[in-house]
Amino acid sequence: MIGAEERRWLMSRLGSESITALGAVLKCAAGILLLVIIAAGPWAFLGAGGPTGVNEGHPVPQAGAALVESKRIFNERRMAYEAIRSGSAADADDATQQRLAAE
Repeated sequence: MIGAEERRWLMSRLGSESITALGAVLKCAAGILLLVIIAAGPWAFLGAGGPTGVNEGHPVPQAGAALVESKRIFNERRMAYEAIRSGSAADADDATQQRLAAE
């Protein structure tokens, strides 16, 4: 809430400001134009050959192949962890070497 003194100051300042119809229409038009520019900016950028959401030159892996690869990596890491946990250093080193060679 504003105080009485601040209210008087605002009323005296804004009361002396004249509002014209042309000024109000121009301000509204400028605001609408600004919104259109902001909304159309990304479309113009993409239409001009800018970055796209598609990985050009890199094939997208199929879901099935990606799932098989994920399971393979998981199993390799699980085997390496179990070898480390069982205390067999040779098995752990072998599993680690296999994993590094696969990557």
